[in-house]
Amino acid sequence: MKGFWKNSIVGFILKNILAAAVLVAAGVWITFRAIDKYTEHGVAEKVPDLRGAYMAEAEVLLAAQELYPQIIDSVYMRDKRLGTIVDQTPLPGSTIKHNRPVYLVINSREVRKVALPAVNDFSSRQANSMLTASGLQVESIEYVPSEYRDLVIDVKYQGESVTPGTPIPEGDSVTLVVGRGTGLEKVVVPKLKGLTLDEARMALVSASLITGGLNRDATTAEGDSLCFVYRQEPVDGNIVPSGTKIDLWLTADTLLLKQTPQPATYTNSQDEEFF
Repeated sequence: MKGFWKNSIVGFILKNILAAAVLVAAGVWITFRAIDKYTEHGVAEKVPDLRGAYMAEAEVLLAAQELYPQIIDSVYMRDKRLGTIVDQTPLPGSTIKHNRPVYLVINSREVRKVALPAVNDFSSRQANSMLTASGLQVESIEYVPSEYRDLVIDVKYQGESVTPGTPIPEGDSVTLVVGRGTGLEKVVVPKLKGLTLDEARMALVSASLITGGLNRDATTAEGDSLCFVYRQEPVDGNIVPSGTKIDLWLTADTLLLKQTPQPATYTNSQDEEFF
């Protein structure tokens, strides 16, 4: 048998085949051992629950597990604390290898703001529904004299009048100013010439009157409050029922303020904007 391995050609071939097989098997074993070591096969950490934690807290918790955080998205959830983690991948309790990321979704650090919808001249019930759909709430209703009952005349936020489109933090409350009909009380129309639009509105509210149609000349654009009243109807000094609407003519041209106002007239072509 010994001669077979030494002298026979077949034995020589078989011996080399066996040697090659041993070398291949050893190479495969070494390769898999190296892969296991490189990938840390069988070594894993349990992912902690990071939901509700702040980013700084998550970094500490993950570092203790030889993991690290990676933010992949930011959302806004009213019922969660601002800046905290609201979701994670992998989920809590999962196992992952060392030096791997945990993907996080963070709640926005700022309250989302929504544009105040245009609810003027809608009923208080309709306005309430529109505000609720926009993510706002009605804190209270303030009734004032007006030509029309139960129509929204103005909206107040934190005690100040706000115009449609004003950004307000989602979930905050506003006050609706609603008409209760023309009052029996008689009031004197104040002089509004030379006042800015905001000042004129405040003067009318103080006098229990309502801002009526806004007639802008070519010098002032729609929605521009940096303009002046150069004419009003009814004119100042008239005695009218509380809740009466006062129409205003607006300009950015201060030269018009020096001119003597003429009695205002109405035409079908004039556009009116009611507040």
